[in-house]
Amino acid sequence: MTRVSPLSRDQIKTRRQSLRRRRRIAIGQTLWRFWALSGLTVAVFWGTTRPTWLIHSPDQINVSGNHLLSDQAVQNLIPLEYPQPLMKVEPEILARQLRDRGPIVSAEVTRQLLPPRLNVRVEERVPVALVLPVGKGDRTTDTQFLQAGFLDAQGAWMPLASFGIGPASPQLPTLQLRGIQPQYQRYWPQIYDTISSSPVAITEIDWQDPNNLVLETILGTVYLGPYSPELEQQLATLDRMRHLPDQLADSEVARIDLSNPDVPTIAVVEVPRTGAANAGP
Repeated sequence: MTRVSPLSRDQIKTRRQSLRRRRRIAIGQTLWRFWALSGLTVAVFWGTTRPTWLIHSPDQINVSGNHLLSDQAVQNLIPLEYPQPLMKVEPEILARQLRDRGPIVSAEVTRQLLPPRLNVRVEERVPVALVLPVGKGDRTTDTQFLQAGFLDAQGAWMPLASFGIGPASPQLPTLQLRGIQPQYQRYWPQIYDTISSSPVAITEIDWQDPNNLVLETILGTVYLGPYSPELEQQLATLDRMRHLPDQLADSEVARIDLSNPDVPTIAVVEVPRTGAANAGP
């Protein structure tokens, strides 16, 4: 069994002094870190609230990811009052407001200290169809249609003012859509996906009558009847009729009826015949 020799009073006193000294050093280091961190926090807050760290104008908003919207258009969608302290800007709120106020699918806003600015990265909604207005004279009932604007591939509606109309406007869709009711908007993704892959060029869709989806194509006016999953089969039948202009002139085709894609019909314009009664004796 190991025998432990007792400590002398001087050794105990020396050890206690050493422990107290270590404790004082530890407390001093803790206090120093606290005051240093507090001072740094105050300095950063003071510095970022100085005029140097203000957003004075939209020119300090750097926009990226935009192709259809101009930088200025995106900057104007950001509801900031100038000048604005950089550290008071709430990036998540601004990103949500951008999505709500403009044709934007997603937005990311970050703060930059040197130089002070906001970096905004957006993903735009891409318009694929121009929604034409339906005049009151064209309506047979009080049916409500979407207002003039644009639709993207997912069926989201955007006002005409979203991208501007004028010489400097971006390339806008050539496909036109007339008379779509809000309750049928959910079918648009399937319709657009099918129509955009059609070998026969389609320039306009008329859906004022929900019982008859009408297409304007290079082969003429096509009646499809009510929209159904048969749309793909109907367009496949239309593709097989692509040689129709070799047999009939455009002016002779009144319409093509594909409401039954297995039995397509063609309505021909009747040309009045000149009677023999006009001949002289």
